[in-house]
Amino acid sequence: MNRTPALPLILLGLFAPLWAQAEVERIELFQRAEVMAQQQRLVGNLRAVARREGVVVNVPQLYVFHYDFSEAFHQEGYRRGFERELELVIQRRRGARSMVRLDRLLERVQTPDGAEFGLNDLPEADVFIALYRRLNCTECDQVATHLEEWISSNPERRVVWLDVRTDSARN
Repeated sequence: MNRTPALPLILLGLFAPLWAQAEVERIELFQRAEVMAQQQRLVGNLRAVARREGVVVNVPQLYVFHYDFSEAFHQEGYRRGFERELELVIQRRRGARSMVRLDRLLERVQTPDGAEFGLNDLPEADVFIALYRRLNCTECDQVATHLEEWISSNPERRVVWLDVRTDSARN
């Protein structure tokens, strides 16, 4: 009995998960302090303003954009099963109405070293995710965990994840 053909199958089984991993580039950004101070003074329907204008007072705020930066999906807080809806939106290339543009969100952020960051700084991707969160936020961690699972279930997709912190701690 020849056992050598089984060795390549075993090796394929060991390394296949590495080949099948989604291509994700995470970029750490911070909401600028002056923008946060200005947005904290706003009153009214903060959920609607977050979606339409990108005003982030409450976290988590999830914004998702298609490869051409067109608006796809917005969610405030954590909603169980949101990744199924997100998948349908991305697969069917649906757009979100009355959602802030990505370039507008990027006008209000900076890199950890304080530099500006814009659309021209983004690498190519199939999907752009902007997750606004802060440290020690359980809901934020739930959204991030489910996003990671959603991304890994679509290994053919190139994703750029903008991890936007709304606290000033830069650890």
